[in-house]
Amino acid sequence: MTKANCLVLILISIFYFSGNSQSQHASKPNIVFILADDLGWTDVSTGNTNFNNGSKIYQTPEIDKLASQGMSFTNAYTNQNCAPTRAALISGQYATGVDNGVYNVGSLKRQDKRTKGFPNVLIEPHEQQKVISEDGINIFDMLKTQGYQTALIGKSHGTPHPLRGDYGIDLPADIHNEISATVNGEKTKSYYLALHSDGNGWTFGSDYFDKYAHPYNQKYIDENLSPYKKNSNQSVLVGTPKHLTDAIGDFSVDYIKEKSNTEKPFFLYVPFHAVHSDVVGRKDLTEKYLKRGLSEKQAEYASLIELLDQNVGKISNALKDPNGDGDFSDDITNNTLFIFYSDNGGLVDNVPLKGKKGSLYEGGIRVPLIFRFPNVIKKNSVSNQAVHCIDFLPTLADFAGVDIASLQKTNGEKAIYDGASFARILKGKQKRIERDNLFWHLPGYMDERFSPTTLIQKRIGNAYYKLFYFYETEEFALYNLKKDLGEKDNLLEKPTSKNMKIALKMNADMLAWLKANMAPTGTFIKNGNTVPYPKADAVSKYKQ
Repeated sequence: MTKANCLVLILISIFYFSGNSQSQHASKPNIVFILADDLGWTDVSTGNTNFNNGSKIYQTPEIDKLASQGMSFTNAYTNQNCAPTRAALISGQYATGVDNGVYNVGSLKRQDKRTKGFPNVLIEPHEQQKVISEDGINIFDMLKTQGYQTALIGKSHGTPHPLRGDYGIDLPADIHNEISATVNGEKTKSYYLALHSDGNGWTFGSDYFDKYAHPYNQKYIDENLSPYKKNSNQSVLVGTPKHLTDAIGDFSVDYIKEKSNTEKPFFLYVPFHAVHSDVVGRKDLTEKYLKRGLSEKQAEYASLIELLDQNVGKISNALKDPNGDGDFSDDITNNTLFIFYSDNGGLVDNVPLKGKKGSLYEGGIRVPLIFRFPNVIKKNSVSNQAVHCIDFLPTLADFAGVDIASLQKTNGEKAIYDGASFARILKGKQKRIERDNLFWHLPGYMDERFSPTTLIQKRIGNAYYKLFYFYETEEFALYNLKKDLGEKDNLLEKPTSKNMKIALKMNADMLAWLKANMAPTGTFIKNGNTVPYPKADAVSKYKQ
């Protein structure tokens, strides 16, 4: 080999291995994480995420397409409502974790709608944290250790609103779906739809979002909504107020356009408010569903679901053509991990699942989940592995090349996480993760929907079992989800010796977890005593 050839090889090696920003970026994918609000397990029309129980009413073609392009999870779990799910997702910890502490929205003493105020109950609930700690190394902090640019565009929950503090978020663009402004001299409130403020013009009540608040016009429809024009009569939108869901989508598209050509990878977290109440759809889509015979309430809900779906498509399409010029040479889809998830079960109807948002039955905690990463995650694939919101931090760490075991908090303490990575499942390298148990702990009241409870889910062979312990009554309930997805048959009512053995093991594991995590239980109102954990063999009282 000539000296000239050697020199060329050396120069190529130096260029490739020494800080070439594009090659470094390629090894660390961009991450787009879309989080729906209150979207139930059966609210999407794809059957990939729900054992072919997709909706026959709601239309989600973009989410369906995403499912065909990646891996869907049939057993994806959350907490019972918004804030605890988001807190666990961002912190990587159960609510019992040192940097979390968020068990419920608002408080653990939610007023019971069956009474004029808080009902007469047995237990004074634990005093929870409202937001996660700034001192922990959360999902944004973790990714920033690898040079990621981070953004939150949408709803802040589990973190403060307005979003202030040190949470590792470079763009903290949070917004509420309840919009207030003075209109024609009167204080006015709107859900989802922009208002024309006397002082500020069209507004969403946010400096971040107001540039997206102008009413729909034909130019906007042609440039942004035309891919979906067959779905509704979009001409009825001209001159009507902008919907917040479209504004969040537009903001996200602009963020992708801005960051796609930068040297650093980005993490774009998009927590939509859709389909949270008060439900307001977009006019064209609402009219579409009304013409199909749905009631006004059903049509608004179906409209908001499809509007969410369109914005999933809008954000996904922005990866294919970030600068929007029709030339796909700047396509970053193949270097972007794209995630779609919901924060809890649906508030409307989750059949065949039991329960709804606010419940620890499957209808309250089982949701759609899809991952797409071309050439890494197999197309149109489905996993039945149970995964939880605590698992996203370690999973994304694996994709970003972060050793979470080495992470330290600002005070020098080791960062501790409760989740398990399922990156190897996504990459097709294994079918299961090395974990048998998941836990839920609610040391208070979710209004009339749920009372103080601990729940353990255990994988036994190819089946998942759930054991509930209800602190007020000191009773248990056991379900086999493989045979009884609707949780109708409490196996402890007439337990077999096999089911009794399973229940005893789950009882013991539940107690060990409660003790290891020093899980709070509240106090008895009658005497102020601490509510005790269940004994290790308490379930044995059900033996025949």
